[in-house]
Amino acid sequence: MSYTLTVEKLALPALVVHGGAGAYLRTTTAEARRERGRTLVRIAHAAHARLVAEGARAAVLDAAYALEADLGFNAGYGSRLQQDGVARLSCALMDGARTRLSAVYNVEDCVHPSVLCAALQSRGDRNLDGRGARLLMRQLGMRLEDVRSPESLERWRALVAAREVADREGAIGSAGGAAAYAALEARWPIPTELEARLPSPTALDPRAATETALEARAAAETALPPESERYGTVGAVAATAAGEIWACTSTGGRGHEHVGRVSDSPTPAGNYACPLVAVSATGFGEQILDYNVGGRIATRMLDGMSLERALVRTFDELAAAEALLGVIAIASDGTAGFAYTTEACGVACVDADGRVLVDAHAGTP
Repeated sequence: MSYTLTVEKLALPALVVHGGAGAYLRTTTAEARRERGRTLVRIAHAAHARLVAEGARAAVLDAAYALEADLGFNAGYGSRLQQDGVARLSCALMDGARTRLSAVYNVEDCVHPSVLCAALQSRGDRNLDGRGARLLMRQLGMRLEDVRSPESLERWRALVAAREVADREGAIGSAGGAAAYAALEARWPIPTELEARLPSPTALDPRAATETALEARAAAETALPPESERYGTVGAVAATAAGEIWACTSTGGRGHEHVGRVSDSPTPAGNYACPLVAVSATGFGEQILDYNVGGRIATRMLDGMSLERALVRTFDELAAAEALLGVIAIASDGTAGFAYTTEACGVACVDADGRVLVDAHAGTP
């Protein structure tokens, strides 16, 4: 298994954002990918303005808030639903200078879990489950809002009607409805747990299947917005010359997973910052947790590696393990990097010189 790695030296203050890793090249047009890139660049530019005016904390929160509000990304409004039809969102915010994490796990009816993480940074109890997060929303005067979009509800109903136990779209990140089957046919690596749950494309015998089940399977493929308009977990990392370095990651989960399943995003494996580096991960949460990706990269830098070397070493190991994920990272010296083992990962970077970088599939910003 191979991976893609990009490392660039940016002028501080600088910021990197991502909109999720996945295998969406076959299910999107070049123009759709350019539009995704334009959206990420627009959000990155706005967040960088906050970075200059208010610092790294405000910048990553601004980016996360904007991405949570965008139906095209799997965070905030329009997030994927668990098997009981409930959207449970998770988010983490980390201050690298103080090595201080705040997070919420599986909060319901909250469009912007990043706001909760911001409020928790100054508290002693900084990591809350869904019930605690709901109480915090009440304390902050935040309105309960149904984050389920008509599209995500229809997708869930179709999956239930088809008696699916896993969302095939979620099988390889933000892949699109039929992409998991394409991955199986192409012999792309898929975690064993999920592959075992996916029926073979030829296993559905029309003679044995009911017309309702067949229709439900077809509906499950088309209920979401076009794949060109949907991506995955979102995140942002930012650093300043004054030593501020922050990371924020927000997600709606894998989709149609076991009730109560928690993603990697609110943990140090998926969102980490220390005085030397800030990291945000996206992809298969269980694999990100298994390999403690954020902590692994940071530890290597604390042990003396450069960001580039830490990413190479880590992704050599992840590729050998056939892990499907991606990360963005920024070091305190302004070196920025992003890497992914998936087919693609939406990324945009903006620095103090006005330089803008996007992932290879987004075209020229």
